Amino acid sequence: MTTATASRFEELLSTRATIARPRPLQAAGTATYEFGGGLPDPASFPYAGILEATARMLEAEGAEAMTYGDPQGYRGLRELVCDKYERYEGLQITPDSLVVANGSGHALSLAFSALLDVGDPMICEAPTFHGTLFTIRRHGPEILDVPVDAEGIVTDAVRVRLETLRRQGRRCKLIYTIDNFQNPAGPTMSRRRREALIALAQEFGTLILEDDAYGELRFEGEPIPSLYALDDSGCVIRAGTLSKTLGAGVRLGWLCASKEMLPYLQGFNFGGGVSPFMSRVATYYMREHMVEHIALLVDVYREKRDQMLRGLWEPLEGTDAEISHPEGGFFLWLKLPTGADPARLAELADEAGVRYVAGPTFFPNGGGERNVRLAYSYESPEKCYQGGKLFAECIRKATA
Repeated sequence: MTTATASRFEELLSTRATIARPRPLQAAGTATYEFGGGLPDPASFPYAGILEATARMLEAEGAEAMTYGDPQGYRGLRELVCDKYERYEGLQITPDSLVVANGSGHALSLAFSALLDVGDPMICEAPTFHGTLFTIRRHGPEILDVPVDAEGIVTDAVRVRLETLRRQGRRCKLIYTIDNFQNPAGPTMSRRRREALIALAQEFGTLILEDDAYGELRFEGEPIPSLYALDDSGCVIRAGTLSKTLGAGVRLGWLCASKEMLPYLQGFNFGGGVSPFMSRVATYYMREHMVEHIALLVDVYREKRDQMLRGLWEPLEGTDAEISHPEGGFFLWLKLPTGADPARLAELADEAGVRYVAGPTFFPNGGGERNVRLAYSYESPEKCYQGGKLFAECIRKATA
């Protein structure tokens, strides 16, 4: 494309398209040690089971699977989500409280589109998942960041933000939080913080968007009731997905919300329902295999986490580096030791074939220069150990 053509093209872009700079396209899985994106383990995909489930589904449902579907999404899938929540959390909901989306990223975008105008204040954790942060920026709100500690979002800081807005005569539109195995920092929000956050949302008349992509992938510790389960006022919207359990390419997620809120969320969705065909395939497989498949994944990812931690700590023992120990999920969050040069580390890691994500990517308003995120989800346990150790050696070399 010539400079003149590019200039004419840019003049036609919408305001939303220019709010945030587009992310560079980068092929996944091309590094020797792919610790960058949160890619599920390809060896865990149930290829034969999906093939068999597809045949059973087509025999049972025929042409219905190949046409438009319910605007809220295939009812069988919504019933499956209800069963999953009751089985793993004791949470009882109905299919009418769910709307299916094209993965959790799309589900979250539905909520942002329904609630945020340009300039609206919203509260977001710092750090937070960079993919969602990019989507938030595209909607153009004023992002008010609050820190995360070992108990999750710091609710005292949330209160300060909310009280400041009230004094200004303004109102927070939304609080976005990742409560289980927070991406990237790793903590699980404590019950007392969950209850405090809900109380704040009720007191200040705002909504909470609860992002729970990894809840079933718990390796240790006791599950804590979701924000949605603890709320009795309808102030929580919950997002979930099959991407981390069945496969990212399935592209099926959902929002769970009050019956009053649901039509507004659905209004930004596809009219004929999201992927009626794939929804049926996923449902037919997970009905039969959900419990055993998730149990397998828990064992797989626990081993990967432990091996990467072992590899990282061997060279870093004795330094003041800090490494998270998440109870589940896909990621480790590392604070570099004193004296480490992030720019030099990037060069050394690239030479070693180790891909990771630098900390500043996850902060809405700056910060994270001494942090990195490593995903242990994609590579084998052996490569998690080897690559973790290699990356830690790069850190030592980059430390003055």
